[in-house]
Amino acid sequence: MGINLIIAEKPSVAQKLAYALSRLPQRRMYRRVSYYEFTRGADKIIIASAVGHLFTLKQKSQSTPAFDIEWAPTHSVDKAAWYQRDYLNAIADLAKNADTVINATDYDIEGSLIGYNIIRFVSDLSKAKRMRFSTLTAPELESAYENLEPLDTNNALAGEARHMVDWFYGINLSRAVMNAIRKAGRYKTLSIGRVQGPMLRFLSLREKEVKEFKPTQYWELLAYSKGHKFIHEKERFKAQEEAEEAKRKTSSEGTIHIDSKTKTLYPLPPFDFTTLQAEAYRLFGFIPVKTQQLAQTLYENAYISYPRTSSQKLPHQLNLPSIIRKIATIDRFSSLANQLINGNRFRPREGQKEDVHPAIFPTGNLGKLEPDVQKLYDLIVHRFLGCFAESAEVEDRKIILSAGEKYKASAIHILKSGWFQFYPYAAAKETAIPPFSNDEKVAIEKFEVTSKMTSPPNRFSPASILQLMEKENIGTKTTRAIVLDTLYKRGYVSGRQLTVTPLGMAVYETFQQYSPKIVDPSLTKQLEDEMEMVQNGKMSKQKVIGNAKVMLEGILSDFAKNEQQIGSNLLNKLEESERFASCKCGKGFQKIIEYQGRKFLGCTNYPTCKITYSLPSSGLFSFAELCSFCGSPKVWFIKGKSRYKYCLNRDCPEKLAKLAKKEEKEAEKAAKVRSAKAGKSPKPPKAEKPPKPPKEKKPKVAKPKSAKKPSSRKPRIPTASEPAAADAE
Repeated sequence: MGINLIIAEKPSVAQKLAYALSRLPQRRMYRRVSYYEFTRGADKIIIASAVGHLFTLKQKSQSTPAFDIEWAPTHSVDKAAWYQRDYLNAIADLAKNADTVINATDYDIEGSLIGYNIIRFVSDLSKAKRMRFSTLTAPELESAYENLEPLDTNNALAGEARHMVDWFYGINLSRAVMNAIRKAGRYKTLSIGRVQGPMLRFLSLREKEVKEFKPTQYWELLAYSKGHKFIHEKERFKAQEEAEEAKRKTSSEGTIHIDSKTKTLYPLPPFDFTTLQAEAYRLFGFIPVKTQQLAQTLYENAYISYPRTSSQKLPHQLNLPSIIRKIATIDRFSSLANQLINGNRFRPREGQKEDVHPAIFPTGNLGKLEPDVQKLYDLIVHRFLGCFAESAEVEDRKIILSAGEKYKASAIHILKSGWFQFYPYAAAKETAIPPFSNDEKVAIEKFEVTSKMTSPPNRFSPASILQLMEKENIGTKTTRAIVLDTLYKRGYVSGRQLTVTPLGMAVYETFQQYSPKIVDPSLTKQLEDEMEMVQNGKMSKQKVIGNAKVMLEGILSDFAKNEQQIGSNLLNKLEESERFASCKCGKGFQKIIEYQGRKFLGCTNYPTCKITYSLPSSGLFSFAELCSFCGSPKVWFIKGKSRYKYCLNRDCPEKLAKLAKKEEKEAEKAAKVRSAKAGKSPKPPKAEKPPKPPKEKKPKVAKPKSAKKPSSRKPRIPTASEPAAADAE
């Protein structure tokens, strides 16, 4: 009888594994940590859990640059991870008698490294095996256990190389930046990293395009027939005179020519992770980190497959007909799923991208969901079902109005809805247009010459910047969203349309001028390519780390030569970024002041001006605009995954008006409740019972003393030290 120890990535996954492999696993405790034990066939199985990375990197010596690092238990490096001690000790004790240690963490470079580190530091890699699964459903977990694979060492080594390279860049560059600004006379937590730098560069270049954009005026010439608008074929006229001249050349009657084409629109492929983040942001406004968390919740409940995938493939081994039949049992999807079942449509339309995990798909399991989780789940199910549906067909009509000059209009008519009804989020919209026929003579009812201005390019959204990072192969599916969140937290960007703050622009411009390699995407892309080669077994971990050290040493050397200028530039921009707005006094600026652990806005003209505004004690904030109601500063406030704008003046008329409206609604609600209660018929009073007649009191008769019964207690004999009763009297 062998002993198999299975290591899961999280306690919730350990529980699912236990109940997938055994009907009645025994739950045992190691101090405050639970694990599971049962027999399966001839083997004794123990399932224990990690809680993420139980080992982290730390610096061994205070050398500069900091390259001398080692792995250590996370709880010994980070005090906030104290709870991990019992998890690590539990696994170490349970591994002592194990014949086989099975890594059952997520099958990606992060999950593989979590299990690899635990096994090599507390057990023996020669005992190691790997479970590979894409969902946490019982059948797949059973199959993964029955078909164990060798340990995926290359995945783990690629993960280790990435951790070490990111540590080298993050620690050394951030220390260099903070030292430079400290020497310039200020302490401030700033950071820059291997992925942060290129992302900040993309955002800053777009910010410059937006701010440097100079709008130009142009004119459009419109003609109306049957109430429908046609635009001149030139579309934009550089001068109003040109538009007026084209108008004069147009007669009051014209001829219609229609060019119709039938287009086939194929279903969209199933979601990969980046596309899911982009679509969730477009439809629901979920920032990427939130989508990541919601998707992880669905995965851990076995409602969807592993979400952090780049694949757009759904292999037939998934038993897709069975999944669709399970979805048909969910009321809100039954009609759509049954259409596929009845039409025997079980072959999906896939995309080009592949990964070790398939595209994101629903498992067919479902329980009660929170509102936002349900939105994401429904989106995934609709996309999944849609990729099995028929293609849609639309008629694309180009309508030309010839009247001396040519004008055009277009219209879309849906001929066959196909997959549109399965994925309503992307359905084409029909254009309402009066009936026109070929060679029809029509009257032109009126003309319009309108003036417009060209628009600047759009800023990146959280979704579109992640798509660009994926296209450029910078960062991973998991880290890109985390890096973007770091840019928010450092105050480098703000808003939902990503606006680079003065501080963020200063960081970018300073590095671009004095150490451009830090923000160079090609440098980071080269390292990404090399780490993928480690994953594929084509390059050693040591080679990648060695190359990264050489690159970083060159960057730090350039940085050291320009440290004074870098510190001075950053300090000036930092002080500029802290100036929220002109103060109402007209002689100073409002800036952030920290005093006795709290933050507030105060005037630089203090103590002459004593205008102040309280700031939140937690979260991040940046200046948005001056309030149009009271002239006080409005800030973007960022806490967790929430971002919103509000005025700092407690007595702002807008705030007071909203408060009054809220109180009025509450008063109306209370009045309705009182009215409803008053409208109910009162309960009839209970019939009064007749009073009971008073009881006659018997007169008390004093009993003679002789009537008392003699006491049965024996008289107490006083001791020699006590006086007799007679003596006491």
